[in-house]
Amino acid sequence: MRGTTRHLSALALALLAPTAPVLAESAGCGKEVAASDIGVTVVRNITSSDTGRSFRVHLPEDYDASTPHSVIFGFHGSPGIGLYFEFDTRFDDPRWSSGRILVYPDALNGTWATGYGGTPVEQDLRFVQDSIDYLEDTYCVDTARIYATGISNGGGFVNRIACDRAVGANFAAFAPSSGAYTGFQRGGNATCTPYKTPLPILSIHGGNDTTVPYDGRNASTSSTSPGPDDILATPPITYWLEGWATRNNCTNMTTTTINSTVHRTVWTCDGVDGAMEHWREDTMGHVWPSTEPTFSQISAGEPPTKIEGNEVILAFFDKWQVDAPPADGTTGPGPSGTTGSAGPSGTGNAAGRTAGSLAMAGVGAAVALFGEILI
Repeated sequence: MRGTTRHLSALALALLAPTAPVLAESAGCGKEVAASDIGVTVVRNITSSDTGRSFRVHLPEDYDASTPHSVIFGFHGSPGIGLYFEFDTRFDDPRWSSGRILVYPDALNGTWATGYGGTPVEQDLRFVQDSIDYLEDTYCVDTARIYATGISNGGGFVNRIACDRAVGANFAAFAPSSGAYTGFQRGGNATCTPYKTPLPILSIHGGNDTTVPYDGRNASTSSTSPGPDDILATPPITYWLEGWATRNNCTNMTTTTINSTVHRTVWTCDGVDGAMEHWREDTMGHVWPSTEPTFSQISAGEPPTKIEGNEVILAFFDKWQVDAPPADGTTGPGPSGTTGSAGPSGTGNAAGRTAGSLAMAGVGAAVALFGEILI
């Protein structure tokens, strides 16, 4: 396991570019932030679409109100809340959070919009935009370096953001893991109109995932308004990847075997090397990818994975900015008129405060909570 970790660390570091990013300051730069809010997580409440919404904000220990920071949104699975994703991924750990503001939004009724009943997609997208507006006005944000990741239903919603021309334009790159891409199966109801081509996107999925299988799953009902206990269809991951490869005008697909179970596929998209990546871990189930035990792994009774998701995702994010060439100097295109179907044929107030880490006394309770996360 140590050898695997070193191998992945070296690979992730190789992906990082030496060129310093161009900083784009938000209106919040220079605004004082309470010292008690730094290095911990605070809960913020806003009104979006006439509805009260909340999200968790973790400022890094090295937060400086005069220095623009990148922002990473992390979307939880269903049913869930932002707290689950925060504790499962441990993005708050200083080794991952240094220089980065972490944001963990809460879905209405525990589930992000799927396009099949429940919260309308447009309402959740509006919430994301309103959250960004709040963050940029309150904190010192580098508006060119905002990113999104998520797991399961949250990973599927990250894909929905990427496919929305307006809200997606706030983000430099996307990285769903174990994504439940409802609506993007053959015959699904989703459409995809990314704001530019190529749109940087990295995905991670387990070959042993029985909740959102790598080969896809069928719906348990043909109803267009499924109930809360119904299973929604998801596409084979290869089909979903083909859709993005087509929209991003990708060629030169190269797959590298990292170790006995981890495979990395990279595409050149519209002349930009590495704009699209996919990582498959053959033995990984429906858990957060980490070489250290996570709550989702413990709940599922699974061992640590052979891929460190945080490292891979952050290395990918650090390569990209909004409306700027990737950090390796390759010139990328700006916003385009690309549209298409979901398939390959288509082209604040503080409400509370918690510590940034979980006391070991609460591990059992947290594992019990993760045991309820299904999709």
